[in-house]
Amino acid sequence: MLAEPDPQHQANQPLDGPKFDLLILEFTASAMACALETFGNLNGALIFAAAARACGPFDQPHARRRPVSINALAASLDRPFETVRRHATALIDQGILTRSPGGLSVSVQAIADPNVAGMIDYGHDLLVRLIEDCRTVGFALPPARADMTYDPRSGAGIALDLMLAAVECHGRREDHLTRLALLLAIEWADRRRCTDNGNIATGQAIRTSVAARILGLPYATASRNIEGLVGAGLLRRTSDGLAPVEENEIAAECRIAIANRTRQLVGRLIQTGFPMQQPATAYIRRRPPPPNLI
Repeated sequence: MLAEPDPQHQANQPLDGPKFDLLILEFTASAMACALETFGNLNGALIFAAAARACGPFDQPHARRRPVSINALAASLDRPFETVRRHATALIDQGILTRSPGGLSVSVQAIADPNVAGMIDYGHDLLVRLIEDCRTVGFALPPARADMTYDPRSGAGIALDLMLAAVECHGRREDHLTRLALLLAIEWADRRRCTDNGNIATGQAIRTSVAARILGLPYATASRNIEGLVGAGLLRRTSDGLAPVEENEIAAECRIAIANRTRQLVGRLIQTGFPMQQPATAYIRRRPPPPNLI
């Protein structure tokens, strides 16, 4: 969590700027790590998330319960049809997705699976952490709706939307999901290490072992994919590790796009009755710790 601001400046800043970007990266790195732990790969996790949102089990009220086709999933995720078909079939075999004549759906029973439920709850709590940290930093947050009682299912759906949005917005930079996750994790680690009590300080290079640990990946997998990122000019090697390259126009556009989407999703969260002035009361389980940089 970022440092407590001067009370005179609290709740005056718009949701924008480097601190907001850092909090979004922290959410994304944490969510991707949990998705990898739960599903073993990001393709399966994103297909589940997209199907769950299309079928509407997290809507309040449940208004959009309808199956979704593999074609529609492939289009929404901008992934090859065959890749989506293969991973969707694996999720069907695991009982996470259900096939019907109308397409694929996510059942309540699948949502109640301990592993899947754990990921959903964790994602929700990552979103709560983001809002809590926004308040701590001093970002201006409107009050909760007094006419609505917050339902965590709505927040869980918005958390899935934010994870999907991060992949969509940054996908222009790297379409290989494991490499994208490593790139964003290393960018988060670099910015987090450059933050000392809210002030920018000298950063340290990020070792491959640290990037692997952030996402829970085997070292060999992380090393192989990082080589691809270095070869593509998305990361650079230093004398003692890895560092992001200077932000180019595409990376800046992606960063701005996910910031805009995050603000939109925060607006939707407000409409659910989320307790914006007391976000810590909304955790389903507990405040998730940040990824470990040590």
